Amino acid sequence: MDDRPTRRGALAATGAAVAALAGCVSGDGSDGSNGNGGASNGTNSAGGGGTDRPAWQTTSFEDARTGETLTVAEFDEPVVLHTFATWCSVCHSQQQSLDTLKKRRGDDVTLVDLTIDENDDPDEVAAHAESNGFDWRFGVAPAEMTSSLVDDIGDRVVFAPQSPVVVVCPDGTTEALGKGVSADTVASTIDNNCT
Repeated sequence: MDDRPTRRGALAATGAAVAALAGCVSGDGSDGSNGNGGASNGTNSAGGGGTDRPAWQTTSFEDARTGETLTVAEFDEPVVLHTFATWCSVCHSQQQSLDTLKKRRGDDVTLVDLTIDENDDPDEVAAHAESNGFDWRFGVAPAEMTSSLVDDIGDRVVFAPQSPVVVVCPDGTTEALGKGVSADTVASTIDNNCT
């Protein structure tokens, strides 16, 4: 049985609810955000040393491939976060660009791909990574992580075909890029912002 329409409907409903919640708590943009609850195409200051990081950087998630419990904040190198859905062809194209970045940068960067539907099966997420030859971190974002991502980056993170790639520097600052960015763009963003 194909559950894509149900999953898409659930994602749309979740996105609308999270976006509504984000609108209630994100304020008027006077905090340095773009007024859409995010750091779209601008650096979001998360504070030095990670003490004022947004919750999505410190919320634990399980790596579907290894079973490890991780946080985005724990890595000493830049993290490239991408939210996706296994059925999303635009996401797959983005993952191919991230694969190119991984081959160029190796362990100098950590890639994290997270589905934004907490009901996704981690085994299916791991199978997606394995079947495509993607050997980086994959997981299912917990609801509190998704909510914090929406607060910080904007509601586009819950719509897989629109979700941005987010570069997270070791100090917790972020740069949200659009969907469909090249490996070169991600690499130059890291070089220009995470030094």
